[in-house]
Amino acid sequence: MVYQPDIAAPGIDILAAYSKQTTITGYPMDKRRAVFNIISGTSMACPHVAAAAAYVKSFHPDWSPAAIKSALMTTAIPMKIKDETAELGSGAGQIDPTKALNPGLVYDLSLSSYIRFLCKEGYNSTNISLLVGGKKRYRCSDFKPAQGADGLNYPTMHLQLKNPNSTISAVFHRTVTHVGYQSSVYKANVVSPEGLSVKVYPSSLQFSHQQQKHSFKVTVKGGSMANETSILSALLKWKDSHDHSVKSYILVYKGGLMF
Repeated sequence: MVYQPDIAAPGIDILAAYSKQTTITGYPMDKRRAVFNIISGTSMACPHVAAAAAYVKSFHPDWSPAAIKSALMTTAIPMKIKDETAELGSGAGQIDPTKALNPGLVYDLSLSSYIRFLCKEGYNSTNISLLVGGKKRYRCSDFKPAQGADGLNYPTMHLQLKNPNSTISAVFHRTVTHVGYQSSVYKANVVSPEGLSVKVYPSSLQFSHQQQKHSFKVTVKGGSMANETSILSALLKWKDSHDHSVKSYILVYKGGLMF
């Protein structure tokens, strides 16, 4: 399972590093060698995102994979062109590795967080042990129940309406970790479409030192979505006085959508 919106990365006309051990085309008759080459294809996004994650990790070796992913997602540049799939198609944005080095806040996750999420999704001890690996058995009764509509401390929030005619009502619980170098006060700013009410409690978070954590909740409410509307997209930004802008998309969409 991959929660959306995730990361969108360019896959066309990528300037890729090349080994001189092989030719430009890979054919034995080709004698050309190049240090760099232009390569197209959406699969090219994968190594570039991996390299961006490695770049962030080199500056923050103590950050978890979840924290690095959060930094890449919340500092990504919003896509200017979007179709009817909204952020389900464009993702959290186009990554900016330099901005990800100083995201201000990150949404971190531990192993227990993932297990609580899997328990919420209906996985049993056998399924979870197969996913986690090792000989240890994990029982859902040993963990506190995951909170909120999704039960995961993810940088984005989404709600899938199983009944397209049902009203919108969801609560998301999130915890952010301060990774900035200065004490900061972050204030919530929400941009939401007509027909969707998004409230953040508390609307202000004050941090005095690194690694300090604060929790908040987001309530999303609205009437039933019009027949011609498939997705409603809102954006939460936590902003401070040090030019940090921690972006999280909030999506509500009808069940049965296939992308």
